[in-house]
Amino acid sequence: MFRWLKKKIEKRDQSVETLDLLLRSGNTTPGYITKRKALNIPAVAAGINFIASTITTIPIRLYHRVDKDTVEEVATDERLKILNDEPENQMDATQFLKALVTDVILFGNGYAVVDRAGNTVQALYYVDPQYVNIVVGVDHVKKDAWITVDARAIDPYKVMRVTLDSVDGVTGRGILKRNPILFQAMYNALEYENNSISTGTKRGFLSSKVKLAKDALEAVKAAWKKLTSNGSSNDMVILNEGISFEPINSTATENQLNENKKTNADLVYGMMGLSSELFSNPTNETYNNAIKTGVLPILRVLESAFNKALLLEIEKGSYFFKFDTSNVLRSTLLERYQGYELALKNGWLQVDEVRKMENLPPLGLDFVKLGLADVLYYPKTHETYTPNTNATASLTGDGHSGGKGGDENNENRDPSE
Repeated sequence: MFRWLKKKIEKRDQSVETLDLLLRSGNTTPGYITKRKALNIPAVAAGINFIASTITTIPIRLYHRVDKDTVEEVATDERLKILNDEPENQMDATQFLKALVTDVILFGNGYAVVDRAGNTVQALYYVDPQYVNIVVGVDHVKKDAWITVDARAIDPYKVMRVTLDSVDGVTGRGILKRNPILFQAMYNALEYENNSISTGTKRGFLSSKVKLAKDALEAVKAAWKKLTSNGSSNDMVILNEGISFEPINSTATENQLNENKKTNADLVYGMMGLSSELFSNPTNETYNNAIKTGVLPILRVLESAFNKALLLEIEKGSYFFKFDTSNVLRSTLLERYQGYELALKNGWLQVDEVRKMENLPPLGLDFVKLGLADVLYYPKTHETYTPNTNATASLTGDGHSGGKGGDENNENRDPSE
């Protein structure tokens, strides 16, 4: 039976032998792509670079909440040097934050090991998620986890975890896990386009009007494969009489590749909280919107991770780390100065406070400027005071009023009394 089947297959008409010249992009089975492949996608690389690079320019501050209404900045603390300058002996703060933010956006979790000497933080070591193995406990109420790095067990309190969309506190969901098919399709399209350009061939068939001998057929196949292979020095293949190349018209899928590129890129930007206009037609408005929707959410999870991993238990609740976003959220020069003018005019800010915001040295103007034309009203006593005339008046009708021409003691009387 098998010999009969083999003969039937060999009897097929070999007068026309077709060779599909389309170079396929490889395995198209949907799945999670690697970090390297994801960063080869232009939209992914551009979005992550904007968010991570912006975050690396924002300084990290440490604040102390003295009481309900008073918050003071802690100017000197060893942890600030670690976060802003040198987290470890190999990576600087820019490299550390960029690597951490990239992992958080792509995978939903980033990790760093906290090196302590007693209660003092000495270093913060970045760890690639591929070398981290996490086993989550079975108790869904009192959650617990076991963490290993390079097959070495690490105490959970020594591992700083930065997670997005996490339900257990140690693992999260990044953009690659939210929509893996989208990124697999984008990478396949990119690889297909690269292969098509590098080979310089067009999808089609080699057709022979006569039956080719096996040796001739193998020779044509080998020559065409050599022509279409990457880095080939051959620039032509001579076809014998009766053999021709017949191109295939582009399929509907191929015609839509360019349209899908823009659509998929917009989807990727949207998943990161960004707009495509930020890269095609940037304006001050699109930039500020990108900071609010793309950068600030990442800053908040970083702040939470810093507070949880770097603060002592006795410090939590009264101390906290926070990114100083005043510079990245600045508007244009004219808008900023108009805002200062309004604040100065209404007494919300003083001159030296404005100069501090602009990184200018103070002038030592420690007084509060008041307009003489203003009338000050004291709700508790229902009295008014006019600085221009140094006069007080009561709105209750008890007859209290005064000024330079009134009661001789009125000048020295507190208007609030």
